Amino acid sequence: MPLEVNKHVQRIRRYQPFDVDSAEMVYERADSAQSLFPVVTLDYLLQAIERPTTKTIVLTGDAGHGKTSLCASLLAKLEAGAEANSPEVRKAVFRELSEGGDAIRPISRTRTGRPLYVLRDLSDFSPQAGAHKLVELLDPPDEGVAIICANEGQLRKCVAEDDNSGSGGTGRAKVLVKTLTDGIIRGQVSAPDGAVTVINLNYQSVAADGDPNDGFIPWVLKQWTTTQWARWKPCETCDARDICPIRANRDELSDPTRGPQRRAAIREVFAAAERTGVVVTTRQALSVTSYMLTGGLSCEKVHVRYQRSHFDTSWQAPHLYHQALFGDRLTQQQRHSVPAFFALRRLDPGRVSRRQVDDQLDPDTAGRFAPVDPSSNLQKVRTTRDVEKQANRLRGLYAFLRRADFFNSDDNNDRFARMGLQAGDDFVSVQDNTRDLADTTVRDRFLKGLEAAQGIHRAGSNPDFFLLDPAFFTHRARAAVISRRVPSKGVQVVDQITQWRAEGSHAGVVPEMQDVVEWLNRAIYIRIPAVNSDQDAVSVEADLLRFELLTRWAAGLRSEVQHEAEIRGLSGSLAELANSSNKDEEIQVLVGNVMRKLMIDVGDKIRSVRA
Repeated sequence: MPLEVNKHVQRIRRYQPFDVDSAEMVYERADSAQSLFPVVTLDYLLQAIERPTTKTIVLTGDAGHGKTSLCASLLAKLEAGAEANSPEVRKAVFRELSEGGDAIRPISRTRTGRPLYVLRDLSDFSPQAGAHKLVELLDPPDEGVAIICANEGQLRKCVAEDDNSGSGGTGRAKVLVKTLTDGIIRGQVSAPDGAVTVINLNYQSVAADGDPNDGFIPWVLKQWTTTQWARWKPCETCDARDICPIRANRDELSDPTRGPQRRAAIREVFAAAERTGVVVTTRQALSVTSYMLTGGLSCEKVHVRYQRSHFDTSWQAPHLYHQALFGDRLTQQQRHSVPAFFALRRLDPGRVSRRQVDDQLDPDTAGRFAPVDPSSNLQKVRTTRDVEKQANRLRGLYAFLRRADFFNSDDNNDRFARMGLQAGDDFVSVQDNTRDLADTTVRDRFLKGLEAAQGIHRAGSNPDFFLLDPAFFTHRARAAVISRRVPSKGVQVVDQITQWRAEGSHAGVVPEMQDVVEWLNRAIYIRIPAVNSDQDAVSVEADLLRFELLTRWAAGLRSEVQHEAEIRGLSGSLAELANSSNKDEEIQVLVGNVMRKLMIDVGDKIRSVRA
């Protein structure tokens, strides 16, 4: 049998921007996986353009979320209906966008007959020209609808330019940034009059909540490994099939028994990365998944290895999917081109040592492509360099085994802990509507962590929360003035949607963002009652990484220098709670961990008593 080159593998490799086969990421304009995934934003757009009040829709967010692909899918749906996903329709639509995506003329019509204008990329304009274009598209000709694709930075620059009256600005475009801000604060996507809609695609998740096999990442893996069986047929007749890590990756991820579990574990890693505050765009997800599945190899590179030795199985280990996912073999420059790799490497289970995991790892059961066990090397260790080499090999072996076991294990009890996140399960439990509301464990730990961020370390479980005077938040001495004591009973820990509902309740606003994008709860909030009853509660936001830090600080970790920036951010949020209106001649002071009262007596004498 000959050595076969699989064209499906070549297509997958085009999503890797650091590879010569990527062809400048041409997939965005042709056979894009983004165009085929049934994203909920497309359904929302189809409804929004039919609303009589809608005039302008802005798709914003980081580059790579698929804004252009969304517009292409929308046009294909309007023009071809059920045939929207055929290759001919997609190519025709992308051609139309290339020629008419400047919003000078209508590119299509809504189902009710309104002209539809599409601005493919606001970054094609200077801030001055972009500002004029935004104002023009706030009121499209012939009562039409305009869709604008804009990176958030460029959108803000153009709006700021229009807000400058000295250079002829009108100030009308600031409604776009206001709607964007309302989306961040209250989860809104539309202005009160319904004329402007701004969809922040930075909330779009590649590992959405719901069924573990739902979401973009599981969908792509299924499409590339299980759905298109015929595309893998050349691998069945290739001479190098028995030593090919690409084929091994495909077989493991498409296995009828263990495949769904492994794909779900990959989704869990991406979801954890997004919960740590990282925005993983669709383009980045495609690049990482492509590299993971191919192991960074091509068919030709595998053939070269095969021709050197038909039976050598010592080189495949770093190219297996559970190793390639963390980009060990990529350079720093290559990782910078796909920043998601940095977030995934922070959650690498291969770097986390857990006795209950490591004691059960066995190199003999790691498969035919496992690295060589250093302990089986009969060569004597004579020098320090030999010792270092053997230690490095042993660390590499255990990293391989931990990663492989993470994706093969069906035990879901300590998934976050294996990624180095002890507080992960508590973080996710906050969004569980069926949780026991009488369980205050998460709330108490959150409050204790906030106290530790101020330098307060009290033992045991306490019924109240101490807030220092802002002057003592940093560099405090042995004693510090207590600005306020907050009873824990009135404090709540809520997820992002509940927080949005609370923020919009006074204005009668209902958050929509979770229904407009592929949604994943990425933050939790602690709501602390304000000083005055007529004021709103003060909310402190925490993503998974910040919550992990708070949890470790609550347990006694002290690292003020290393996390100085994080502590400053928390201090700024807590400063809103400080009670500056206290006119009593009694000051509460924390000396060490002992509360004392300072009272001014006759003759301006200060007396101290234990509180």
